[in-house]
Amino acid sequence: MSTKPTDLPPDLPGLEHRYADVNGVTLHYVEGGTPRPDAPSLVLVHGWPQHFLIWRDVLADLVVDHHVIALDLRGHGWSSVPAPGGDAYDKRTLAADVEALVEHLGLDRPVLVGHDWGAFVSLLVASRRPQLVRGVVAVAIIAPWAAIPVKALHRFGYQLVAAGPWGRFAHQGLDQRFLRTVYKLGAGRGPRLADTEVYLERYRDRDRARAGVAMYRRFLTAEVPASLRKKYVGAAKDVPIVMVPGIGDGVLTPDLVEGAAVLPNVTMEVVDGAGHWVPEQQHAVLVEKIRRFLAERL
Repeated sequence: MSTKPTDLPPDLPGLEHRYADVNGVTLHYVEGGTPRPDAPSLVLVHGWPQHFLIWRDVLADLVVDHHVIALDLRGHGWSSVPAPGGDAYDKRTLAADVEALVEHLGLDRPVLVGHDWGAFVSLLVASRRPQLVRGVVAVAIIAPWAAIPVKALHRFGYQLVAAGPWGRFAHQGLDQRFLRTVYKLGAGRGPRLADTEVYLERYRDRDRARAGVAMYRRFLTAEVPASLRKKYVGAAKDVPIVMVPGIGDGVLTPDLVEGAAVLPNVTMEVVDGAGHWVPEQQHAVLVEKIRRFLAERL
């Protein structure tokens, strides 16, 4: 396993960089705000191909009146990078990392706010350990227990590139054109991401590029088959959940996401003016939806 990286992550106002050794990895996270007895802590979990800085604008708003934590998943950002293989990058393993961090920090049933794989992982936590969390805001993802219609499978073709034999080249080669295209197309008709270099830089590291490949390879070769056999994870039915897709997301479209909203504990809030990168394209709208969820559902 790689050790804590020696380069330093960017600072954010009102937040402190910290590291925790949990579940066999060293996780980097930022923490700030003041714990309040009348409000849960918020744990923010990023997706691919990004890291904790997707939340920088969201954090700037929430840190004023909430205790907030934003972590880097294993293999990403400034967390340590286990070698790919086995279940190292299985999303259930990543969920176990989040569970271990919540326990390590002594958080009292926080609300998880996740984007992309981070939302997938957060929903896994809610299914596996409902007593550990108070609720989940799942941004731009489908539920891990929801079936994907056959007619929608073509939208996920990029995963074959990310997970394939040339996956590391896709993360690093040709001036990282594959990742640049992902950022561009993921924006839909919403605003383009103002700064992708902060993400691209991390994937120039060979180990982190391999981790990105492993995230998708494990999903396609082990997690999807387990899901098809109904042996992956059960639906999270015991905590409030809000699914938050961007209206212009070309892959995780609102009609695909709403499959989870058939459960009585799940609602859906669509974000206008955003594609896949909701936390950066419409951060103020997302913050408002988070605050509404906290006020009305918890």
